[in-house]
Amino acid sequence: MNKTTGQRILDKVNVPLVAWVAALLVYGTVMVASATSSMSSGNSMLLRHLFGIGVGLAPLVVAWFIDYTRLRGWQGPLIAFGAFLLISPRIPGLGGTAKGATSWLEIAGVRLFQPSEPAKLIFIVIFAAVIANMKGRVDTPSRITKALLYLAGAVFLILLQPDLGTGMVFVAIAMVMLVVGGMKAKHFAFLAVAAAVLVGAILGVDAGLDQIAGRDVGLKDYQKNRLLVFVNPDIDPTDAGYNLAQSKIAIGSGGLTGKGLGSGTQSNLHFIPERHTDFIFSVLGEELGFFGAVLLLGLYLALLLTALAIATSSRDLYGALIATGVLGMWLFQILENVGMTVGMMPITGIPLPFMSFGSSSMVTNLGAVGLLLSVWSRRYGAGS
Repeated sequence: MNKTTGQRILDKVNVPLVAWVAALLVYGTVMVASATSSMSSGNSMLLRHLFGIGVGLAPLVVAWFIDYTRLRGWQGPLIAFGAFLLISPRIPGLGGTAKGATSWLEIAGVRLFQPSEPAKLIFIVIFAAVIANMKGRVDTPSRITKALLYLAGAVFLILLQPDLGTGMVFVAIAMVMLVVGGMKAKHFAFLAVAAAVLVGAILGVDAGLDQIAGRDVGLKDYQKNRLLVFVNPDIDPTDAGYNLAQSKIAIGSGGLTGKGLGSGTQSNLHFIPERHTDFIFSVLGEELGFFGAVLLLGLYLALLLTALAIATSSRDLYGALIATGVLGMWLFQILENVGMTVGMMPITGIPLPFMSFGSSSMVTNLGAVGLLLSVWSRRYGAGS
């Protein structure tokens, strides 16, 4: 039976996905407006936030209309482009430093974007192709090693910036995709132990190099303290420990219904650090309370379940892996960002998807929506 034009359009649009993303964008815009209302540049920051959403619609549409199966044949160029993105901040004259990390692309003093953000999507597409080429049987040491070499290369380039938080996101994406790729539990256990040993060795070597050089050579002290402060908040009382304490005060003081939009004392008096970016959830907890936080987490749960449904509906393993990669990226960033504001996760500079101020992350997340729509709209095969 021939489908009408309307039916064909609806077949290519996952309505729940679009609805949840739209709701999150509205919610995020309201919270950014509230968090920046006491800043002198509040109006311009809100406009920049809206500009980021507008720009993000372009990669969403482009990714949606590109047949994701074609991306599988672009693995070589994508690897080269992704490597360039991650290296670009270290190229003299191109890199900009913020919060101790040279992770921004900056030209003539104008900060453009954070290259590691779109690199996340490129990594998802590449890693999905690597696992799909193994036909979902990443279950031997040689295949696991091959897959992890791609991850190691990306993380190495990120740590050169150094941007530990983004490196953690790449690892989380890879681990979730490897689950779909058929890696066994015993291999995950081995990797977890190996990773713990490796992290300990890196921290030890980094500390030794710092002592020899008399300065921070690799990871900055504040970055290492952020990882440790959730175990012992007193380890860095003037920075990460202070930030965590203020975040907890803000969320705890919100109660069930909050103090009202724009009425958060911790936010307005500038006690909450990075309140419009990394700690936007703290502002939400103080101003909208427990119910506002539950609403946000409910929207995120609906978004993640929709991404999972898209992955399971894919007509091939490659599409399922792309959707799973996006799911893993969002899941980790949500757990990490919300968790760090209440002391359950280490403090990092990971933004909250669709909520935090920041055009680079917003454009990337909307591009990820486009990838999901590409997988969904082609679930019946070519010509559907």
